[in-house]
Amino acid sequence: MDVKVLDISFFNDTEPSGKIKECFEQEDVILIRGLDLDENRFEALTRIFCDDFCRISSRESLRKREGDGLTTHTPRENFFLFSHSEAAYAPYPKTPDIGFLMCKEAPIVPGGETTLVDGVEFLNEMAHELRKRFKNEKIIYEFLWEPDRWKAQFRVSSEEELFALLNTLNTIKFSLNNGLLHMFYTTSALTRMADGSYAFSNAILAHLPSLDHPDYKNKKVYCKESNKVYWESGELLPKEIVNQLVTIQDKLKYKHQWKVNDILIFNNLRYMHGREMTQGVSNRELFSRFGYVL
Repeated sequence: MDVKVLDISFFNDTEPSGKIKECFEQEDVILIRGLDLDENRFEALTRIFCDDFCRISSRESLRKREGDGLTTHTPRENFFLFSHSEAAYAPYPKTPDIGFLMCKEAPIVPGGETTLVDGVEFLNEMAHELRKRFKNEKIIYEFLWEPDRWKAQFRVSSEEELFALLNTLNTIKFSLNNGLLHMFYTTSALTRMADGSYAFSNAILAHLPSLDHPDYKNKKVYCKESNKVYWESGELLPKEIVNQLVTIQDKLKYKHQWKVNDILIFNNLRYMHGREMTQGVSNRELFSRFGYVL
């Protein structure tokens, strides 16, 4: 895939803000080069597109307290993070529309790229029977969250508020034991685009308990033992299907090699993003925001 590059040395509330937004609406992925923004100006740039933003509950310890508090660092650990649409695993609030990433320190060794995969191409690349099954059958995410996580995710401060919210959602089953939220969330792995096409746009590959893919033996891939994905029938998504998805991801993924001050903006409902490991020790500092369109 090709990414449209905009060379812009400044922005304000009018031009070139209009150019940035118009270009994104045409392309769904754009890269801005030429700006040197601090966190506050980065936040202002994202507000060209969005008036509300998602609090990424998996990154509470990485959240910036300045501004609106919804900008986070990306994880500093060195691992592969497979393709996913941010927050697609959670029933509330809805999956954010747009992702924003800004590089403040680029790796000085090979690797560390952010990856993007077009979910429309992903779906079309699948074998017919697997594509048909994803179109006809939903999936279930299982997870187990501690209080800090569910309070941040659901924007509540007590178990009473949590119960009041979750009891309004008909896509979940849940239990709460000693503060731990055990939840099963049923949803589609596909997103319907404005033109009527479907994108394979979800969090399956970033929500695995383990991985057994031959290309990733002895490599550190993000997995979490309490995370699982099932077909709606209750069948655990088998490793053969997971491996097919990983292989398609690797065939299609675009790797963005970061330069300092790069700003990557992408449609989170169509393009799944991830990251590569660095091939050695190196700092890598990115800021991220995810928002809802105006």
